[in-house]
Amino acid sequence: MGNSGSSPTPIRIPVMRPLLPRQAELAPYLRNIDESRTYTNFGPLHRRLEVRLAEYFGVREDEVLLLANGTLALQGAVETAKSGKGAWLMPSWTFVASAEAVSSAGREILFGDVDPATWRLRMADSPVGQPCLVVAPFGDAPDLSLFRSRTAENPVVVDAASCFDASKGLTSSDLSNGMVMVSLHATKLVTTGEGGVLVGDAQWINDVKRWSNFGFRGRRIADVRGTNAKLSEYSAAVGLASLDRWSSTRSELSERATRYRSLLREARVGVQPALDRGHYTSTLVAHFANADDRDRVREALTGMGIETRAWWSEGVHRMSTFAECQRREQLIVTDRLASTTLGLPFFVDMATSEIDHVCEVVARALT
Repeated sequence: MGNSGSSPTPIRIPVMRPLLPRQAELAPYLRNIDESRTYTNFGPLHRRLEVRLAEYFGVREDEVLLLANGTLALQGAVETAKSGKGAWLMPSWTFVASAEAVSSAGREILFGDVDPATWRLRMADSPVGQPCLVVAPFGDAPDLSLFRSRTAENPVVVDAASCFDASKGLTSSDLSNGMVMVSLHATKLVTTGEGGVLVGDAQWINDVKRWSNFGFRGRRIADVRGTNAKLSEYSAAVGLASLDRWSSTRSELSERATRYRSLLREARVGVQPALDRGHYTSTLVAHFANADDRDRVREALTGMGIETRAWWSEGVHRMSTFAECQRREQLIVTDRLASTTLGLPFFVDMATSEIDHVCEVVARALT
C-alpha cells in the first residue's frame, strides 16, 4: 500500500453490509414450518437450533435458550438472577443496549472504567457481593474466569453480543454463577434476523425461559413476572440456514480481517483486541494514537464517500438518559477510547479492492 502518486478515486463503501441466507437456503426449513404448522412458542425449529448451538458452544441443551433479541436476553438474565438486587457494575464503554437491559430489569447502574489493553471492565476493585454485567468488546472472548471467582450472591452476566466466533467451546463447567449472551441480530455473523441466545446455568436458563413466556410454568398462570420474548419459527429457520454456512462465513471474514489488520499496521493504526487474538466479528474498529489522527481519518474517509461509525459513541455515561447514573471512578480510559477509535467498513463479501482503498485513504490522511 503506497502513498505516492495521485489521490485515490472516491468509491462509496458502507460501513456494514449484512448478508442473510438466501431464499434457496431457507426453503427446506420453511417447508418444515408449513408441515408442522407451528409458528412460535418453542417450536421444532426453535428446539433444533438450540441443539445445534449447544453443540457449538460445548454445553448441554438445557444450558441454551433462544430469545427474540439480545437486549431482551440480557434483561431476562439480569431480572432473574438469584441475587443482584442492588446496583449492577458495568462498563460505560459498550453499546447502549447493555445499559437499557439493566435499566429495564429494574436495577440501578454503577459505571466503571475499562482496561486500556483489553477494553474490558476493570474488575479488580469490585466489592464482594457486587453483581456485574461485563462486556466482551467487539468480538472478544468472554472472560470466564470471572464465573469461577464468584458465587450466586454476586452473579455475572456477559454481554458477548458480537462474539459468536470467540464463544465456541464455552463448556458446561465454565458456567457456574454466570450467563453469556450472544446476539443473533441481522448484523451478526450467525443470525436469526433478530434474536439472541443465552448460555448459562441450567436452572438460571429455566428461570429466564419462564420469564420469556409470561411467567408461565406448565400452566397458563403467571407465577412470576414475565414478558413475551420468544423466538418465532421463522427466525429459527433463518438461524439454522445461517449456521449451515458458518464455516464459509468465518473463512471469508478471516481472509478479509487478516488483510485489513496488516495494511492498517503498515499505517501504524491498531485494531480492536479481539482481532489481535484471532477472533472475528462483523465489525472492524481502528484504534489511533490520538484524537486528532482519528478525526483526520474520519474526515478523509467521509470526503471519499466511505462510511464510518463511532459504534459506541462517547460512552453510555455521556448519553442524557444515563447521565445521572453513579460512577465508581473517573472514566478516563473510556473517554480516551471514545476519542481514538473508529469503525471502518467491514463485511463478509467486502472486495479486496475496497479494503485496499479504505486503507490507502487512512494512510494518506495520516501522512
